[in-house]
Amino acid sequence: MDQILQTLIKYVLGIFGIGSIVILHELGHFIAAHLNGIEVEIFSLGFGPKIVGIKLRKTEYRLSLILFGGYCRLKGSDDLTRALDIKSNKFIHIENGSLFSVHPFHRLMTYLAGPLTNVLISIALCTILAALSYSTLSTPAYVAPVSDYPTFFNNNSSPAKDAGIIKGDQIISIENTKIRDYQEVVDILTKTKKQDLKFTIKRKFADGTSNNSEYVVSGVKNENNTFRYGLTNIVDTTIASVRFLSPEEKAGLKKEDNILSVNGIIVANNLDLLKELEVLNDSPITLRILRGNKILSINYSKDFSEGKYINNFSLYSPTRIIKGQPLNTALITGFNNAFNLFSNTVNSLLSVINGRSDDVRQVFTGPVRASLMIGDITVMGFENNVKSGLRALCYLLAVVSISIAIANILPLPAFDGGQILISLIEGITGKRISPRNYWRAQLIGMIGLICIFAFMYFIDIRYFYLLNLKR
Repeated sequence: MDQILQTLIKYVLGIFGIGSIVILHELGHFIAAHLNGIEVEIFSLGFGPKIVGIKLRKTEYRLSLILFGGYCRLKGSDDLTRALDIKSNKFIHIENGSLFSVHPFHRLMTYLAGPLTNVLISIALCTILAALSYSTLSTPAYVAPVSDYPTFFNNNSSPAKDAGIIKGDQIISIENTKIRDYQEVVDILTKTKKQDLKFTIKRKFADGTSNNSEYVVSGVKNENNTFRYGLTNIVDTTIASVRFLSPEEKAGLKKEDNILSVNGIIVANNLDLLKELEVLNDSPITLRILRGNKILSINYSKDFSEGKYINNFSLYSPTRIIKGQPLNTALITGFNNAFNLFSNTVNSLLSVINGRSDDVRQVFTGPVRASLMIGDITVMGFENNVKSGLRALCYLLAVVSISIAIANILPLPAFDGGQILISLIEGITGKRISPRNYWRAQLIGMIGLICIFAFMYFIDIRYFYLLNLKR
């Protein structure tokens, strides 16, 4: 029951997010239609049968049964029906305010407004993210050689260990550059062009004393001409958050608990903890924890979700505040980030078309799974704090908005892109498409649209079916 409630919350969040973006897309069409002299017959929140509606001026605003997105119906269907009934080769007796009563470029702008609105939404969301201050990880630079945890790092060797660095050492500086946190270590190591680096290390001993030493580590060259030094970050086993309604929460695990051992085996850091939990996927788990001055035992069994056993808690890591950018700079950053989202999405689509992607599921996600993913990531953000949850939601909706924009500009008749193409051809040639050809294009587009939606839902069904097989 608890698992069902968790999943329901995720779906509601995801559906609300995607639905909001779709409504704003339709609102773009709505505003552009009025500006271009086209009447909007219906503006609906949701799809399917009407629940309630009110007519203001020439538009009926309605609430429909399926509260997911919405639609905007433009005037013109009567003109099309009339022309088809008399088998006319052109639109006749066109009504004022009809889609077919305006210049093709006005129709083009009306159809373009939806995808353009999505792009502007993505830019706005990316700008908000750039303008707001946020906290970022700032974990102390305590390290361990990757060779100490072979199952996590594919049995890789560790040049750092060969040079004398051991588990629990703290990096104080690299090449005389002072180190504030492990994130700065990663930044330096991924950018350096030097193979041999001097590390200044602080090492603590059992008697409470410590000293600083220097080690020269000779990195192993990677294929991309960077160097691998064989180090990984380690953090304390202090709990930062526990997922709501999870087995761990029900067993009594709480924020700020410090995990001392797993089934009797002492764990000194996060990798020790993960190593022990990994081998206990389907076995009962006993954690010894330190809570204040008390040592307690907690017993539970792991949660199984999306085809794998998961740990429903996170460990504490210090953070530091990154100040938000001024509005003018944030706007430039927002534009650039939205452009990068657009470019990456197009490249992913082209990779499928060109056969460069081996798995279509890596590029396309059905609406059900997309809603679940958005809800899941947002919930995880809110479990840390409200600001993290809102940031996660803003970023995901920026991605969704760009994806909807790209999908709608595809040159298929039932999509905005198909209507834009027809309007563009008519505007350039000065010749109107015949009612019958327009109807045929719409019919083909509708069949294509149904096939696309069937394909997307097939991806979802296959994904969840394969998850069930893994259970």
